[in-house]
Amino acid sequence: MNIDIDPYLEQQYNNRKAVPEHPEIIDSWARRSEAWRNQCDAELDIAYGDSAREILDIFPLGSGDELAPVHIFLHGGYWQRGGKDWFSFIAEIFNRRGECAVIVNYDLCPSVTLGKIVEQMQTAIGWVVKNIARYGGDSESIKLTGHSAGGHLAAILLTLDWSELGLSHAPFQQINPLSGLFDLQPLVPTSINRALQLDQATAKTLSPLFMKPWNPSPSLQVNLLVGERESDEFKKQSQQLHEAWKDSIDIQYREIPDRHHFSILDDFF
Repeated sequence: MNIDIDPYLEQQYNNRKAVPEHPEIIDSWARRSEAWRNQCDAELDIAYGDSAREILDIFPLGSGDELAPVHIFLHGGYWQRGGKDWFSFIAEIFNRRGECAVIVNYDLCPSVTLGKIVEQMQTAIGWVVKNIARYGGDSESIKLTGHSAGGHLAAILLTLDWSELGLSHAPFQQINPLSGLFDLQPLVPTSINRALQLDQATAKTLSPLFMKPWNPSPSLQVNLLVGERESDEFKKQSQQLHEAWKDSIDIQYREIPDRHHFSILDDFF
Protein backbone atom coordinates (compact mmCIF):
# COMPACT_ATOMS: atom_id res chain seq x y z
CA MET A 1 0.00 0.00 0.00
CA ASN A 2 1.38 3.39 -1.03
CA ILE A 3 0.82 5.95 1.72
CA ASP A 4 0.72 9.70 1.27
CA ILE A 5 2.04 11.01 4.58
CA ASP A 6 0.21 13.89 6.26
CA PRO A 7 3.01 15.85 8.02
CA TYR A 8 0.75 17.16 10.81
CA LEU A 9 -0.72 13.76 11.69
CA GLU A 10 2.69 12.10 11.38
CA GLN A 11 4.04 14.52 13.96
CA GLN A 12 1.05 14.26 16.28
CA TYR A 13 1.12 10.45 16.45
CA ASN A 14 4.91 9.99 16.60
CA ASN A 15 5.25 9.47 20.35
CA ARG A 16 8.83 8.29 20.21
CA LYS A 17 10.00 11.44 18.45
CA ALA A 18 8.05 13.56 20.93
CA VAL A 19 9.86 11.90 23.84
CA PRO A 20 13.57 11.63 22.90
CA GLU A 21 14.37 9.78 26.13
CA HIS A 22 11.97 6.95 25.29
CA PRO A 23 14.73 4.33 24.81
CA GLU A 24 15.88 4.80 28.38
CA ILE A 25 12.29 4.62 29.61
CA ILE A 26 11.60 1.38 27.73
CA ASP A 27 14.88 -0.09 28.98
CA SER A 28 13.81 0.73 32.53
CA TRP A 29 10.48 -1.03 31.95
CA ALA A 30 12.37 -4.15 30.84
CA ARG A 31 14.71 -4.10 33.86
CA ARG A 32 11.92 -3.53 36.35
CA SER A 33 9.82 -6.22 34.70
CA GLU A 34 12.56 -8.83 34.83
CA ALA A 35 13.20 -8.00 38.46
CA TRP A 36 9.54 -8.53 39.39
CA ARG A 37 9.30 -11.81 37.47
CA ASN A 38 12.37 -13.04 39.35
CA GLN A 39 10.99 -11.91 42.69
CA CYS A 40 7.41 -13.14 42.59
CA ASP A 41 5.74 -16.50 42.02
CA ALA A 42 4.30 -15.87 38.56
CA GLU A 43 2.72 -18.26 36.09
CA LEU A 44 4.33 -17.31 32.76
CA ASP A 45 3.58 -17.98 29.09
CA ILE A 46 0.17 -19.57 29.60
CA ALA A 47 -1.49 -20.30 26.26
CA TYR A 48 -4.95 -18.87 25.62
CA GLY A 49 -4.86 -19.69 21.88
CA ASP A 50 -2.92 -21.57 19.24
CA SER A 51 -0.31 -19.11 17.99
CA ALA A 52 3.08 -18.67 19.67
CA ARG A 53 2.17 -15.15 20.84
CA GLU A 54 -1.29 -16.04 22.15
CA ILE A 55 0.02 -16.29 25.68
CA LEU A 56 -0.37 -14.42 28.95
CA ASP A 57 1.30 -14.10 32.33
CA ILE A 58 -0.54 -14.36 35.64
CA PHE A 59 0.83 -12.81 38.82
CA PRO A 60 -1.27 -14.22 41.70
CA LEU A 61 -1.31 -12.79 45.17
CA GLY A 62 -0.52 -16.10 46.82
CA SER A 63 -2.63 -18.20 49.15
CA GLY A 64 -5.68 -16.66 50.71
CA ASP A 65 -9.17 -17.53 51.81
CA GLU A 66 -10.86 -15.18 49.35
CA LEU A 67 -10.50 -14.65 45.63
CA ALA A 68 -8.67 -11.44 44.72
CA PRO A 69 -9.91 -8.84 42.26
CA VAL A 70 -8.33 -9.21 38.82
CA HIS A 71 -6.56 -6.50 36.82
CA ILE A 72 -5.71 -7.21 33.17
CA PHE A 73 -3.19 -5.13 31.19
CA LEU A 74 -3.00 -4.78 27.40
CA HIS A 75 0.22 -3.28 26.06
CA GLY A 76 0.71 -0.68 23.35
CA GLY A 77 3.14 -0.35 20.44
CA TYR A 78 0.73 0.60 17.63
CA TRP A 79 -0.28 -3.08 17.33
CA GLN A 80 3.11 -3.76 15.68
CA ARG A 81 5.76 -3.84 18.40
CA GLY A 82 6.27 -4.71 22.04
CA GLY A 83 5.10 -7.59 24.16
CA LYS A 84 4.04 -8.63 27.63
CA ASP A 85 7.59 -9.13 28.94
CA TRP A 86 8.17 -5.35 28.95
CA PHE A 87 5.25 -4.83 31.30
CA SER A 88 5.64 -7.17 34.25
CA PHE A 89 6.40 -4.01 36.24
CA ILE A 90 2.71 -3.14 35.84
CA ALA A 91 1.90 -6.45 37.56
CA GLU A 92 3.97 -5.35 40.53
CA ILE A 93 1.86 -2.21 40.85
CA PHE A 94 -1.37 -4.21 40.60
CA ASN A 95 -0.14 -6.85 43.06
CA ARG A 96 0.80 -4.23 45.64
CA ARG A 97 -2.74 -2.88 45.30
CA GLY A 98 -4.14 -6.30 46.23
CA GLU A 99 -5.02 -7.35 42.68
CA CYS A 100 -4.26 -10.53 40.77
CA ALA A 101 -2.46 -9.25 37.64
CA VAL A 102 -2.75 -10.61 34.10
CA ILE A 103 -0.45 -9.29 31.35
CA VAL A 104 -1.58 -10.31 27.86
CA ASN A 105 0.42 -10.91 24.67
CA TYR A 106 -0.94 -10.86 21.11
CA ASP A 107 0.24 -11.24 17.54
CA LEU A 108 1.51 -8.14 15.78
CA CYS A 109 0.81 -6.43 12.47
CA PRO A 110 1.64 -7.00 9.66
CA SER A 111 1.84 -10.74 10.50
CA VAL A 112 -1.86 -10.56 11.35
CA THR A 113 -4.56 -7.98 10.77
CA LEU A 114 -5.76 -5.58 13.43
CA GLY A 115 -9.13 -7.28 13.26
CA LYS A 116 -7.44 -10.56 14.18
CA ILE A 117 -5.80 -8.92 17.22
CA VAL A 118 -9.24 -7.78 18.41
CA GLU A 119 -10.46 -11.39 18.13
CA GLN A 120 -7.42 -12.59 20.08
CA MET A 121 -8.16 -10.15 22.88
CA GLN A 122 -11.73 -11.37 23.25
CA THR A 123 -10.43 -14.95 23.32
CA ALA A 124 -7.86 -14.02 25.97
CA ILE A 125 -10.44 -12.31 28.18
CA GLY A 126 -12.76 -15.27 27.78
CA TRP A 127 -9.94 -17.55 28.93
CA VAL A 128 -9.36 -15.37 31.98
CA VAL A 129 -13.05 -15.38 32.91
CA LYS A 130 -13.19 -19.17 32.73
CA ASN A 131 -9.85 -19.98 34.38
CA ILE A 132 -8.67 -17.19 36.69
CA ALA A 133 -10.25 -18.71 39.81
CA ARG A 134 -7.61 -21.46 39.63
CA TYR A 135 -5.01 -18.74 40.23
CA GLY A 136 -6.90 -17.05 43.06
CA GLY A 137 -8.63 -14.42 40.94
CA ASP A 138 -12.27 -13.37 41.06
CA SER A 139 -13.88 -13.44 37.60
CA GLU A 140 -16.72 -11.32 38.95
CA SER A 141 -14.31 -8.45 39.73
CA ILE A 142 -12.23 -7.57 36.67
CA LYS A 143 -10.54 -4.30 35.76
CA LEU A 144 -9.00 -3.80 32.33
CA THR A 145 -6.24 -1.27 31.61
CA GLY A 146 -4.78 -0.71 28.16
CA HIS A 147 -2.05 1.69 27.07
CA SER A 148 -2.02 3.42 23.66
CA ALA A 149 -2.94 0.67 21.15
CA GLY A 150 -3.92 -1.36 24.21
CA GLY A 151 -6.32 1.46 25.10
CA HIS A 152 -7.97 0.96 21.72
CA LEU A 153 -8.26 -2.77 22.39
CA ALA A 154 -9.72 -2.17 25.85
CA ALA A 155 -12.38 0.15 24.45
CA ILE A 156 -13.34 -2.01 21.50
CA LEU A 157 -13.83 -5.00 23.82
CA LEU A 158 -16.76 -3.11 25.34
CA THR A 159 -18.48 -3.04 21.95
CA LEU A 160 -18.25 -6.77 21.21
CA ASP A 161 -21.00 -9.36 21.64
CA TRP A 162 -20.15 -11.52 24.67
CA SER A 163 -23.24 -13.72 24.56
CA GLU A 164 -21.33 -16.71 23.12
CA LEU A 165 -19.53 -16.90 26.47
CA GLY A 166 -22.86 -16.91 28.25
CA LEU A 167 -22.45 -13.30 29.35
CA SER A 168 -25.02 -10.54 29.15
CA HIS A 169 -22.36 -7.82 29.01
CA ALA A 170 -18.59 -7.40 28.77
CA PRO A 171 -17.05 -8.94 31.91
CA PHE A 172 -15.47 -5.77 33.32
CA GLN A 173 -16.35 -3.54 36.22
CA GLN A 174 -13.79 -0.90 35.23
CA ILE A 175 -11.85 -0.05 32.07
CA ASN A 176 -8.91 2.37 31.98
CA PRO A 177 -7.76 3.29 28.46
CA LEU A 178 -4.50 5.23 28.84
CA SER A 179 -3.60 7.49 25.91
CA GLY A 180 -5.93 5.43 23.77
CA LEU A 181 -6.73 5.49 20.06
CA PHE A 182 -10.43 5.38 19.33
CA ASP A 183 -10.67 6.83 15.81
CA LEU A 184 -8.14 5.05 13.59
CA GLN A 185 -8.84 7.11 10.48
CA PRO A 186 -6.17 9.75 11.28
CA LEU A 187 -3.56 6.97 11.29
CA VAL A 188 -4.19 6.06 7.64
CA PRO A 189 -1.99 8.88 6.19
CA THR A 190 0.93 8.17 8.59
CA SER A 191 3.89 5.81 8.54
CA ILE A 192 2.17 3.81 11.31
CA ASN A 193 -0.16 2.45 8.65
CA ARG A 194 2.59 0.69 6.69
CA ALA A 195 2.20 -2.27 9.05
CA LEU A 196 -1.53 -1.86 9.68
CA GLN A 197 -2.53 -1.61 5.99
CA LEU A 198 -5.79 0.19 6.77
CA ASP A 199 -7.88 2.23 4.39
CA GLN A 200 -10.42 4.77 5.59
CA ALA A 201 -13.26 2.23 5.52
CA THR A 202 -11.47 -0.49 7.50
CA ALA A 203 -10.08 2.12 9.90
CA LYS A 204 -13.58 3.33 10.67
CA THR A 205 -14.86 -0.23 11.09
CA LEU A 206 -12.23 -0.83 13.79
CA SER A 207 -12.75 2.49 15.58
CA PRO A 208 -14.61 2.38 18.93
CA LEU A 209 -15.61 6.03 18.41
CA PHE A 210 -18.18 4.88 15.86
CA MET A 211 -19.51 2.00 17.97
CA LYS A 212 -21.58 1.76 21.11
CA PRO A 213 -20.96 -0.34 24.23
CA TRP A 214 -22.77 -3.68 23.99
CA ASN A 215 -25.30 -4.13 26.80
CA PRO A 216 -23.08 -2.32 29.32
CA SER A 217 -23.18 -3.41 32.93
CA PRO A 218 -24.85 -0.85 35.24
CA SER A 219 -21.75 -0.99 37.45
CA LEU A 220 -19.27 -0.32 34.62
CA GLN A 221 -16.91 2.62 34.99
CA VAL A 222 -14.64 3.87 32.17
CA ASN A 223 -11.71 6.20 32.85
CA LEU A 224 -10.17 7.87 29.80
CA LEU A 225 -6.73 9.08 30.87
CA VAL A 226 -4.16 11.01 28.87
CA GLY A 227 -0.94 12.80 29.79
CA GLU A 228 -0.96 16.58 30.02
CA ARG A 229 2.19 16.66 27.86
CA GLU A 230 0.74 14.51 25.07
CA SER A 231 -0.16 15.78 21.63
CA ASP A 232 -3.42 17.55 20.82
CA GLU A 233 -4.50 14.58 18.72
CA PHE A 234 -4.10 12.12 21.58
CA LYS A 235 -6.12 14.38 23.87
CA LYS A 236 -8.73 14.75 21.14
CA GLN A 237 -9.02 10.97 20.79
CA SER A 238 -10.11 10.56 24.42
CA GLN A 239 -12.24 13.69 24.46
CA GLN A 240 -14.19 12.49 21.42
CA LEU A 241 -14.87 9.07 22.91
CA HIS A 242 -16.02 10.69 26.13
CA GLU A 243 -18.48 12.82 24.16
CA ALA A 244 -19.71 9.86 22.13
CA TRP A 245 -20.27 7.50 25.09
CA LYS A 246 -21.18 9.81 27.97
CA ASP A 247 -24.94 9.35 27.56
CA SER A 248 -24.78 5.54 27.63
CA ILE A 249 -22.20 4.67 30.33
CA ASP A 250 -20.35 6.10 33.33
CA ILE A 251 -17.30 7.53 31.59
CA GLN A 252 -14.79 10.13 32.74
CA TYR A 253 -11.98 12.03 31.00
CA ARG A 254 -8.91 13.24 32.87
CA GLU A 255 -5.48 14.61 32.00
CA ILE A 256 -2.61 13.45 34.22
CA PRO A 257 -0.47 16.50 35.13
CA ASP A 258 3.06 16.70 33.74
CA ARG A 259 2.95 13.24 32.13
CA HIS A 260 3.70 12.25 28.52
CA HIS A 261 2.83 9.16 26.51
CA PHE A 262 5.34 6.94 28.32
CA SER A 263 5.47 8.36 31.84
CA ILE A 264 1.68 8.06 32.20
CA LEU A 265 2.25 4.37 32.99
CA ASP A 266 3.88 5.31 36.28
CA ASP A 267 1.25 7.76 37.42
CA PHE A 268 -2.27 6.86 36.31
CA PHE A 269 -3.18 5.07 39.55
